[in-house]
Amino acid sequence: MQKTKLIKNGDRIIVIFDNGSFVQKDDANDELFAELCKLDSEDEIRKLLCPEYMKLIEECKENTSIIENAKKSNLLSFEGDFVYWRDISGLSVPKELVKAILEAEEAKDDLLLETYKNFWTLMSLNPSEECRKNLFWFLNRNGLVISRCGFFVAYRNVDKHKMYTEEDEVYTDVHSHTFTIRIGEMVTMPREECDDRQDVTCSKGLHLGSKDWLTAGYYGTQGLVCLCNPAEVVAVPHEDHYGKLRTCAYLPITKAKFGEDKKVIPYDAKDGFECEYIPKIIYEGLMGTEKDSNYKIIIPDMPGIDRESIADKLLDIARETIINREV
Repeated sequence: MQKTKLIKNGDRIIVIFDNGSFVQKDDANDELFAELCKLDSEDEIRKLLCPEYMKLIEECKENTSIIENAKKSNLLSFEGDFVYWRDISGLSVPKELVKAILEAEEAKDDLLLETYKNFWTLMSLNPSEECRKNLFWFLNRNGLVISRCGFFVAYRNVDKHKMYTEEDEVYTDVHSHTFTIRIGEMVTMPREECDDRQDVTCSKGLHLGSKDWLTAGYYGTQGLVCLCNPAEVVAVPHEDHYGKLRTCAYLPITKAKFGEDKKVIPYDAKDGFECEYIPKIIYEGLMGTEKDSNYKIIIPDMPGIDRESIADKLLDIARETIINREV
């Protein structure tokens, strides 16, 4: 037993350990004191009395482990205080994605590594540092699947447009009724017209949500499954409980299905190459004309990316998409 003395005086508890160190809590109650009496180790006591401090300790341990593993990686490189995937771009990779890449590399999961490579290729085109930092965390936190082509799957509800017919299933948004939404056609709005404030959860932009955020009939009578290019995400709310983000472009690919609880049944996108629209988007987005497509992938002029290299990688994604769809 590591604790040598446990003292309670009114609402104050002091625990003195064998090594002479101590912790103190001034707003304690009898229930906390009783729980402390059951604990033996210093770590257990500190976690109970100083959760924020112990969280920092755990983060330091985790960061140290990530750094050591990144140094051994064949894909990532640790330079200064940041980790990079130099084969893709000169932009630092966020911590949560680094962890996922290292785990996939250790497991020799080539399919997952290809998914992460395509995702980070597209993510590197996003001009928002905050979006690059937070999007993977958001997707992971809310159970949103990244398809093999690098786009991620999300959901939204819509209403029938006044032009809706059985032959032409056209929808619109509930809020403004200004968008014409069809399955297989990219929905876009100018990025500069979107609100890019990360701490604002509801504002201007195209909204997509997680399967847990969306229920049948919530802001629309028809649910849609959508693919979104990480480069087009404008704002990723920081709140853990809020499963909605804003983007300036998304691609509806099919109608969403709901269970008896009115929650979305997750769309199966394991291989990510089942969508016939991805080759057209990526290839024509680079090489086509306005007549070919209303959506083009833009490679921005920004530090950390090489336009020619990124263009080659986008065409590689399109090529692999076509090959895997034909197999």
